[in-house]
Amino acid sequence: MDGISRIIERNIKKAIDQGVFDDLPGKGKAQRLADLRFVPPEQRAAFLVLRNSGSLPPEMELRKEIASLEEQLQIAMEEDKPGIIKAITEKKMFYDILMERRKR
Repeated sequence: MDGISRIIERNIKKAIDQGVFDDLPGKGKAQRLADLRFVPPEQRAAFLVLRNSGSLPPEMELRKEIASLEEQLQIAMEEDKPGIIKAITEKKMFYDILMERRKR
């Protein structure tokens, strides 16, 4: 462990001993982690900042919607699958067009 890590660890332990973390909101409750599998690893930090501020870029919103539809497709009844497949296809086409425009 390098010097900076030791200082950080020491400060965290000191804060714990002083009870700084005792009254944090959500203490003792399960944390809801963000589903980031549809976000490329190099974009995850930016995605979380945008999401926590209440805004997502259109391409991220589309990727999220596509991922959700793909999950729905896995559990859908046979009669519902064509509509879901159509929605996935439309969103993927719109995403491709959006990304092509961003390259220009």
